[in-house]
Amino acid sequence: MNTIDAAPLVQRIARISTVNAWSVTILAGSFTVLSLLGMSIAGVIVGAAVTAAGPIELFGLKQLHTDPSRARRWMMASQLWLMLCVLTYCTWRLLSLDPDNPFEVFGDASQVFELVEMFGIPKAYLASLFIQAFYITYGLVAGLTLLVQGGLTVYYGTRIDRLMRDGTAPVSPSA
Repeated sequence: MNTIDAAPLVQRIARISTVNAWSVTILAGSFTVLSLLGMSIAGVIVGAAVTAAGPIELFGLKQLHTDPSRARRWMMASQLWLMLCVLTYCTWRLLSLDPDNPFEVFGDASQVFELVEMFGIPKAYLASLFIQAFYITYGLVAGLTLLVQGGLTVYYGTRIDRLMRDGTAPVSPSA
């Protein structure tokens, strides 16, 4: 690979990183603000921790044009941090569900139970459906996080390694 071939690869890495970093920052930042408005301390802590992955990745992206080795560390670290935060949150939520009283997460849900009883759905059946949906939801979030962020970690590592291994010169941001 020569310097001319490096520009498309750097642009592709930069495009993927920019979209990912800003998506994480905006989405997680919005949930952090909503948690703050809802006065959820746990939500604010988790949201802020997840939001931090975006600026970390953007910092790494900025390094891509001048120091690919440093960019690789920061960009991969942002994905690993994001995975750690999301997997920790999913584990915490899964362990916090009380199968004997799964609806406590809703607080006072008496109106919902009255409506469900009007349709003849037993509360035990509704509880079993809720527990299944709860586990499936958090399992999917954890699995997709491993797939997407794990994939990006590998992508950043291999592609930036390729730039460094082939001895290509850093490409200026205007390229």
